[in-house]
Amino acid sequence: MYKQELAIIVQSIIASNTVDEHIKHAKELSGFYGKISTVQHSKNNETLIKGGIALSSSGAADCVDDYLRTVFFIKGIYKALTKLSNDFPERSINILYAGCGPYATLILPLLSLFDEDRINAILLDINAKSIESVYHLLSVIGLDQYQLQLIETDATTYTKPENFTIDLAISETMHYALTSEPQVAITRNIVSQLPAHGILIPQEIRIDLAYTFFDYEPSLKNAKQEVKGHKQMQPYPHNVFVDRLFTINKELFGSVIHNSKIESNFYDLPAHFDNHPDICIFTELKIFDNIELKTAESYITNPYCVVSLYSIKDYSGIQFVYDFSEMPKWSYTLKD
Repeated sequence: MYKQELAIIVQSIIASNTVDEHIKHAKELSGFYGKISTVQHSKNNETLIKGGIALSSSGAADCVDDYLRTVFFIKGIYKALTKLSNDFPERSINILYAGCGPYATLILPLLSLFDEDRINAILLDINAKSIESVYHLLSVIGLDQYQLQLIETDATTYTKPENFTIDLAISETMHYALTSEPQVAITRNIVSQLPAHGILIPQEIRIDLAYTFFDYEPSLKNAKQEVKGHKQMQPYPHNVFVDRLFTINKELFGSVIHNSKIESNFYDLPAHFDNHPDICIFTELKIFDNIELKTAESYITNPYCVVSLYSIKDYSGIQFVYDFSEMPKWSYTLKD
């Protein structure tokens, strides 16, 4: 019964086209998980690792209620799985899901749309409660016949089995502007184990720099009540795009990043900035192909203010540094 109910919900998510439809079916998924989940999640089991904070099982469970994030990731992953199934029709698709949380939200609902022998997945989470929860859900829904391994481990250091070639790697362990959570550290580890044909989800994380008025930029504050698609939002009209600082993807880690720090060029500071007094980071995601998550459609794509131009005196240039060696954060260096 539950398996069929979940299949109907996820098929509705995949078919949805409007923001109202996205929200409706994401709420159905959230309600489904709330109805069948019996594991007690804790707010006190966050884990500090080298590369960021892994959310508590309660915090990870709440992510399902970031509606457009949930819908667009499921849509993108379904599209990637369909492509891989067509590319490799004679064998199972190997999936590595790093940071699955207590609901395995980005892959578990999709299982029933594929034959059991077509999916071979390893699900990782550092939180024992989350692993316990996923085991429970698989059993209750009737998905425990799928080839799934659940492993309690740190995804920033995990090494896949030698006989497991990753076709699809998934990790959504993000906070806005790539701060706090270990998305980048996990991605670096996974990409080092990804073959040439392997698909990374999200496919791209784009980090842009702009001068703007931070308080007037759209920002999602309550995903249960005020979700809008980017076409419904009004960006601050005096926003001044400066540069794309970097894009997180397979290629970046293969050739560019050799340590845990990304440094930008120096940028000229504007002489007049009354209309755009804040230096901000904007994040957009290409989840897969044409499935994208834009600014303020999700908590993870909210803008982030690095510094106010009013606090910078007598300097001509500024450089930005993203450091994910311990706790992911932004800093800046000034040039006379």
